[in-house]
Amino acid sequence: MFRKQTLVRTAMVMGALMLLASTGARAEEVAGAGFLDMAKDSGFMEYVLLLTSIAGVAMGLQALVSIRPHLLRPPQTASELIALCQEGNIDEALEAAQADNSFLGNVAAATLANSQHGKDAMESAMADSGELEGGKYIYKIGILQLIAALAPMLGLTGTTLGMIKTFAVIAVKADAVTASDMARGISIALVCTFTGLMVAVPLLTLSFFLKSKLTHTMHEIANDVGEMIRAVSGGGQAQ
Repeated sequence: MFRKQTLVRTAMVMGALMLLASTGARAEEVAGAGFLDMAKDSGFMEYVLLLTSIAGVAMGLQALVSIRPHLLRPPQTASELIALCQEGNIDEALEAAQADNSFLGNVAAATLANSQHGKDAMESAMADSGELEGGKYIYKIGILQLIAALAPMLGLTGTTLGMIKTFAVIAVKADAVTASDMARGISIALVCTFTGLMVAVPLLTLSFFLKSKLTHTMHEIANDVGEMIRAVSGGGQAQ
């Protein structure tokens, strides 16, 4: 239920941003053409940017659903594992960690599986498994950042192509070219840059938000597993 609500809210926010951008562009009509008309006239790169925006929204929604603190680090699981380690029930704690397929559960399972080898082995296992698990989510954020970085570049490419076409028209018409012709061509060319920025800004904001949330959650998981290590190496009670 919560997942559906998150998807709906995110889709509504992104839809509102796109509607606002379209409305604002329509208000600044040039030579009787609105933003959608100019977008159609912008050519191939505008369609590439449209596909890029769809991919970015899909990846953003998927990342929002998967990178949530209560899924990465279930509070009940954290409390249960720490309590079992403090009580000296290492085998039960290992079974509970293996049964929980969360970020915390996987790191705790790898750590507790090395409990018989001592504190250093447990800390090494925690670092290795934490890096491995964290990499899965960092990869998703990296894809968002890549799309956000590419969008303005694609927009600039489209603008450059548009400007080339505009100057080609000027060269053909020579003395017959008017200011209206130039303004029309330049405005259409700049549509690609505008679209690229409208794709990049929300995705950059989202990726920063997700990275901050992931980093904070990873610190909490490290503290939880560190508490388990101290409890196990200390003879059952945390020091």
